[in-house]
Amino acid sequence: MQSQKTAELLLDLRVSSIVCSPKTASIESSGVISRVQEAAGCLGVDNVPHYVKTKQMNELDVESVLRKSNKDNDVIASQLDEEAFSALWNRSEKAWESLLDELSDEKSNPGEIMVVVGPAMTHISLIAQCLNLTKEALGLFHLDAGSISVIDFPDGPSSKGVIRCTNYTAHLGRWSIPITKPA
Repeated sequence: MQSQKTAELLLDLRVSSIVCSPKTASIESSGVISRVQEAAGCLGVDNVPHYVKTKQMNELDVESVLRKSNKDNDVIASQLDEEAFSALWNRSEKAWESLLDELSDEKSNPGEIMVVVGPAMTHISLIAQCLNLTKEALGLFHLDAGSISVIDFPDGPSSKGVIRCTNYTAHLGRWSIPITKPA
């Protein structure tokens, strides 16, 4: 339901590509967003098909780092041991660089919109990279499942991004209520 609501929110945008982590939930969410985007192209006046490029990016996978430290995806950075914390930060640096490379691909046109789908910790790491923060800042952020954060690159991907919003959940309606795990 969260994927569908997120896809509906993104209908006003013409998403050109979706990059996701290899985690099953991320792949499924990207598929929903892609299908809604492609169907929306047929609803326009010209009925020109709109194809969305999707790609899995291993650098967005934080699950393997968290698994090594015996933590789940709902963990906050401050709960990680130093080795896992450093591994998470190194992974986020690689992910940030890979996303910038993807954005600056010679096939890309200015103004193209890329959607990144992944676990909350992945997005927290990307936000910290965008803001040029240190790894100690990872524990300062919290993102809810299904939330949207927007990083814009008004001067292109060679410049630093501008964070337009974080943890936006209004589109989820009653599905924004977090489900707590049993004690």
